[in-house]
Amino acid sequence: MKKIIKGKLLSSISPLEILYLDPGYLIISEDGKIEEIGKEMPKGAGPDSEYLDFSSKLICPGFVDIHNHLPQFTLSGLYRGNLLEWLTDIIFPVEERFSSPEVAEIFAERFFQELLSKGTTTTSSYVTIHKEATEVAFKCAKKSGIRAFLGNVLMDQNAPEHLIKDMQVLMRDSSDLIEKWEGHDNGRLHYVLTPRYAPSCSFELLQGIGQIAKKFDVHIQSHLAESKAEIAVVMKTYSDFENYTDIYLKAGLLTEKTTMAHCVYLEDEEIKMLKNTGTKISHCPSSNLFLQSGIMPYRKLEKSGIPIGLGTDVGAGYSLSMFSEMREAIESSKTIHFLDPSANYKPITSTEAFHLATLGGAKALSIEDETGSLEKGKSADFSVIDIAQLDVCGEDFFSKPEDLISKLIYGNGENYIEKVFVRGKQVFNK
Repeated sequence: MKKIIKGKLLSSISPLEILYLDPGYLIISEDGKIEEIGKEMPKGAGPDSEYLDFSSKLICPGFVDIHNHLPQFTLSGLYRGNLLEWLTDIIFPVEERFSSPEVAEIFAERFFQELLSKGTTTTSSYVTIHKEATEVAFKCAKKSGIRAFLGNVLMDQNAPEHLIKDMQVLMRDSSDLIEKWEGHDNGRLHYVLTPRYAPSCSFELLQGIGQIAKKFDVHIQSHLAESKAEIAVVMKTYSDFENYTDIYLKAGLLTEKTTMAHCVYLEDEEIKMLKNTGTKISHCPSSNLFLQSGIMPYRKLEKSGIPIGLGTDVGAGYSLSMFSEMREAIESSKTIHFLDPSANYKPITSTEAFHLATLGGAKALSIEDETGSLEKGKSADFSVIDIAQLDVCGEDFFSKPEDLISKLIYGNGENYIEKVFVRGKQVFNK
């Protein structure tokens, strides 16, 4: 049965352009695609269509979180100094627990429900090194209805003994998971090759990952230039390479389906490497601040033409809310302006942040033809938000779309999400 959706439609067209229809209408096909979008009641739905009237509510695209860690989401706010200390003291001990499929299932079920409750309909997530835990994560993602890119973390050195495996075992695990899950449910679920970061991988392993990526044409995700301490370890481990990015380049890991998280301290030559290979960037501002890593130079990377999306990271981030991440992206960019007013650095606007959290994220995952905005032919992935609670006096102060976005970002918009749909099917109800 087709659905007719009525509400205040809000969607990103570009970093500077917003579509806003009040009222607006969507016709959703039986297979969950947007057939029509417009200002007037559509005539092509037919008398048997299901009509959902959200006239007073906001309908916006589901968020696309392109970098987070499934095992970490309950650890938000546990501070332990810098990145490397935090990994050793907090994260690795928790990840060891994922050798138990029962533990993995508890985490995964809660994780995906938490994402959906925050309006996130697409996630790109790291699991752990455990193949069974990754299987469990895929099963839970399938059940939840979310769109997910998932991968077992790949490490064969410089990590606790229980979190490393022989390269050949890792290659076999990845191949098995690819064959079972890549493109599952008509492309809703994807496997993504996930080397944690260069120091935890031998170069032979990185090369092997690159070969598998080429063979199966799958996505790759990893970390790059997150902190100065990390870079020092990287260059000590890989002293024969030109720079951090050069390691990934020579291993064959920089592709149009690769996303590198953080990218705080890239040299100009590294930026060129990413641009020339079609590699994308995940901006994780809350994590960068929480672990004292630094502030990503957004404008410089944007100017290079590299596609950029947002990642909550979690638990280095504060929450799985993309509204929170949008807020931190804006505020951290203001800090750059404060530190050097003479540079005329323009902070990120609310409209730009909204783009990064939706269509920009979809472009970073190369799925912009499928999701990220409310457009004809795309999947009906969206949230229904009770915006009346933003203006309790009923004065309609936020009628302009850019003001409405700003109020949602700074007013904890995730608290007002009532329903979430993926492929036209309701997957969350408050």
